[in-house]
Amino acid sequence: MNEVTYFMWYMYNRWSKEEAIAVFGENLGNHVFGKWCHYRENGLGELYWYSELDNECRQKLVDRANEIYSR
Repeated sequence: MNEVTYFMWYMYNRWSKEEAIAVFGENLGNHVFGKWCHYRENGLGELYWYSELDNECRQKLVDRANEIYSR
C-alpha cells in the first residue's frame, strides 16, 4: 500500500472531531474539522479541503494516516 491509500482509509474510517483535536490540538483541531464539515456540506469533498490546508497540516494528516495504517 502507499500513503495515498492510507490517507483515504484514514479520512473514510477514522476522521472525526475527536481525531482532529488529537492531531492538531483543541483550537486548530476545531477549526480544521469545522472547515472539513463546511466543504463536505457544500459538496466540495476531502480533496478540495485538503488542498486548502497548509503544508504543515497536510503532513500531520499524512503522518497520522501512516501511523495507523502502515503497521
